[in-house]
Amino acid sequence: MNSLPIRVASAVAALLILGGIYLFFKLLGLHVLVFLVVLLGGRELVKILFLASDKFFDRGLFFVFLVLIYVFSVRYFDQAVIYFTCLSVLYFSLNLWRRRTEMNLSPIFIQQAKSLLGFFYLGLLPAFGDRLLFFSNGVIWFCVLLAVVFIGDSLAFLFGVTWGRHKIMPAISPKKSTEGALGGLIGSISAAVMASSFLPHVPLVVLAVMGLFVGMIGQFGDFFESLLKRVADIKDSGSIMPGHGGILDRLDGVLFAAPFVYLTASFFESFVPFS
Repeated sequence: MNSLPIRVASAVAALLILGGIYLFFKLLGLHVLVFLVVLLGGRELVKILFLASDKFFDRGLFFVFLVLIYVFSVRYFDQAVIYFTCLSVLYFSLNLWRRRTEMNLSPIFIQQAKSLLGFFYLGLLPAFGDRLLFFSNGVIWFCVLLAVVFIGDSLAFLFGVTWGRHKIMPAISPKKSTEGALGGLIGSISAAVMASSFLPHVPLVVLAVMGLFVGMIGQFGDFFESLLKRVADIKDSGSIMPGHGGILDRLDGVLFAAPFVYLTASFFESFVPFS
């Protein structure tokens, strides 16, 4: 609970920044914001997936291809799988050629596997969040995505520190409890239901079910990032948000939840080309 005031202040500051960006720059500002998240998050991901002893070129090559996969996935979303596959294969080929004289194959295999995971996690998944902005009510759905995950995360924290007794995955995240997870689901469902005021054409039951499912998936996104940090033996992915950690510490649940919010929105919204 000692970190709660810092977490709240940091979250409020982030919301003010988000609101200011949209107020002054509209949709373009939000697109640029998501791109900056990928850049900053990619920098954090490099530190998680790569060893300090890895060559600068290897880390840089991964970062460049990560950004390319994101850019092409957003720009050519209908062909995102094709670009993801082609760029990944090209990266693997370049990486294998560079290390063709090495005799120890295990590090090569591990790096290839980590890179593919990174491309999916921060190259492809954020594209779904950005593409929400291309729907007719895109800004609302974008805010719903953030609200469902963030409010769920906040209630999970409060329920966990107040009543948490039964640990879910102690080896991955020793502080997270079943009680906290249930509180998080209550928060996620509540946030989704409250969004009905802004999305009257979406049935309330659909929003409630989406809140439940997205809230649950968002929590697994948190566990997933904790797993990455545990394996890398680091506490936080960064320090850009006091009380929260890095970009990935704050947005891990959002990344996992984005495709499912996009899927829900695609049933009820028309596509508006960005101009």
